[in-house]
Amino acid sequence: MIGISSIFWTQAHGAATHFPIAFLFGAALFDAIGFFLPDSSKRRSFQFTAYRLLILGGLGSFETVISGLPVSRWSLSGTGSLLQHHLFAWPAFALIVGLTSWRVAVVDTPSRRAFAVYLSVLAVTCAVVGAAGWSGGELLMGH
Repeated sequence: MIGISSIFWTQAHGAATHFPIAFLFGAALFDAIGFFLPDSSKRRSFQFTAYRLLILGGLGSFETVISGLPVSRWSLSGTGSLLQHHLFAWPAFALIVGLTSWRVAVVDTPSRRAFAVYLSVLAVTCAVVGAAGWSGGELLMGH
């Protein structure tokens, strides 16, 4: 029998995951657009929006992890589908926190080359986050 607490945490985790995913993908989109625009106020506007979205996504990732731990019965790895999910979720979390920390530290002062590397890592992070979301959905559906 599934307890009320388990149902709460499962629903909380499911709801919490959508925000960092959306904010991260939004940040990637706005940063990429800003990167390819000529140096202008539009470029700064896109990158400012991306900066704020990344911060929101970074903060939201903590809520996602905190709500996911009770769902997994406090297991950091697990077996089967849970292990597969965690093999994507933990690197995704580390990448999000790392990217957000770097972006906050440099704000709007990175070189063009450093920003290009950041965008590349951000694209990889989006892929890993997508895989974590997919594997989490598969876990929820019992596949």
